Amino acid sequence: MKLKLLKTALIGAVTFTALASGYAQAHARWLMPSHTSLSGEKTHYVMIDASISNELFSPDKAYRPKEKGAEYDDNLLIALAPDGKPVEETIRAYYLKRKNSAAVSLTQDGTYHIAMQQKPMLMTFYKDKDGNRGRVFAGKKEADLPAGATEVRTVKSIATVDTFVSRNGTSKPTLLGQGLEISGPTHPNDLFAGEEAKFQLLMDGKPAADVELAIVRGSARYRNERNEVKVTTDKKGFFTVTFAHADMYLIEASVDQKPTEADIDNVRYSLFTTLEVAPE
Repeated sequence: MKLKLLKTALIGAVTFTALASGYAQAHARWLMPSHTSLSGEKTHYVMIDASISNELFSPDKAYRPKEKGAEYDDNLLIALAPDGKPVEETIRAYYLKRKNSAAVSLTQDGTYHIAMQQKPMLMTFYKDKDGNRGRVFAGKKEADLPAGATEVRTVKSIATVDTFVSRNGTSKPTLLGQGLEISGPTHPNDLFAGEEAKFQLLMDGKPAADVELAIVRGSARYRNERNEVKVTTDKKGFFTVTFAHADMYLIEASVDQKPTEADIDNVRYSLFTTLEVAPE
């Protein structure tokens, strides 16, 4: 299915909070690379910022280290090198209140797939005896629910938050192989305003058909509208887009699946991919 990102006057805008499907969460998760393409003979470092925010690419909430009081987390990010293996150097993501920031060493030529390392998360929702809604980050059996809780429902969340960076040219990015993610045929570091790009959405490595995605242009604080556009994948998971502007973009998607595990009511896959579109 083909989509063109045009000016707001032509397509209208859909506000972030108005979206009812899964990708419309109150806050977006994202990675922001300092560069998406680097060249040169020496080893390069790319800085990666991670945050959760309502205003896209403007840091708001950082991911807290698992160890209380720690200043950094060595397990927040993973970088798959062009040879398909994780980089050997430790990626230390510093906790900076509103964002996490890390340096990733680029020693190989080609494309690195950089993502957050997130294990599936269980969230149990409920209503207390007064009718107030609550949420506990645990399964039904482990959740410490108030007495008289009703409408108890557990959701298993599988999130992908990723981006791509290339050194001295591009190569086919290594797939994560789990959760939602985008693949070619268009390379994620070869995007230009005014040119058509074609991607395939995968879920656990298989084509994800009939999935709605939201494509959001960055720099939102400098305009009055969010300029969000939606597109749906075809039967083989492909979608086509022509970006009208050079900027950073976030691709969001969400898929709900029936659970195969006991005590889980719903499985939700979500995707947050950051891409850079260069000028014509």
